[in-house]
Amino acid sequence: MRKWLLPGLIVLTVLGVGGVTGYRWLTGPAPATASSAPADPRTVAVTKTDLADTTTFSGTLGYGAPTSLTGRKEGTVTWLPAVGSVVGQGKRLYTVDTKPVMLFFGDTPLYRKVDATSTAGPDVKEIIANLRALGYKSPGGKLDTDVVKRWQKANGLDETGAIDVGDVVVLRGKVRINSVRAQLGAPAAGELLGLTGVDKAVTAQIAPAQVDAVKQGTKVTLMMPDGKQTTGTTATATATAQNADQQNADPMSPKMTVTITVDDQAAAATLDSGPVQVRVTTETRQGVLAVPVSALIALQEGGYALQVVADGKTTLLAVKTGMFANGMVEISGKGLLEGMRVVTTS
Repeated sequence: MRKWLLPGLIVLTVLGVGGVTGYRWLTGPAPATASSAPADPRTVAVTKTDLADTTTFSGTLGYGAPTSLTGRKEGTVTWLPAVGSVVGQGKRLYTVDTKPVMLFFGDTPLYRKVDATSTAGPDVKEIIANLRALGYKSPGGKLDTDVVKRWQKANGLDETGAIDVGDVVVLRGKVRINSVRAQLGAPAAGELLGLTGVDKAVTAQIAPAQVDAVKQGTKVTLMMPDGKQTTGTTATATATAQNADQQNADPMSPKMTVTITVDDQAAAATLDSGPVQVRVTTETRQGVLAVPVSALIALQEGGYALQVVADGKTTLLAVKTGMFANGMVEISGKGLLEGMRVVTTS
């Protein structure tokens, strides 16, 4: 019996040693593999491109900021137009003592009574041009009394042959009645109507820092209420009424009201109103070298550098920064070339 016990103990001992060895192999640290080696840095190329810096603000689609019309004819208001109606050349804006006050087109308000004896001036020239456009042509290019009387008779006016201040309102084009600010029976020489243009426009309140970016004639991009994109042009910029208590006014609150015409009226034809995002390009750089902002390295001594990768080696190259726009930065510096590969963190 002792003969087989010894071999058995030897077998158990060998198995025991093998079990410890196997446990250590299973529970010990995994051997290093190629996949755990440091990854190559992510790089991008230095590119030559155009950069544009933009600013965005909110506006509202409508017909632009209204202007106030004040009557200049003595008498009583006897008729007023409906809100939303459009008044064109030679049509009545309102009536005074049952006599219509007509809309003429031009840039110079009527500032005197004019007739065939009046000296030449921009007001006389505009009266002649409007009457001609309405089918009443004065012979010889001068204001003719009979022509004026024919126009007066056709419109129910007193046939005096003269047009006095307040008989017509001179504006730059068709107008839309935005509001009626007087009542029938009120004195005609007062605030009567609120007027806008007839084309769709965007009105926005902007802060002082944005004023220079939207000067008259500036082209902008408009994101319309229906999500479509179109373009617009700054038409006017007027001061916004300030708080009565100037000491408590927010210095960063909007100071200007900007009106932007919609270039393609068809893009707004089916839209009555709604919020609009206005994007303006404030600065551009053309043909500059640029990299993502994430490629810049701030140097301890000040300034910035790039990690340039070439032939498997990485070196630092000092650069100067220019304009930042849309996650890119303009760069310049000695030894900087288009196409260089530089390390970026994103």
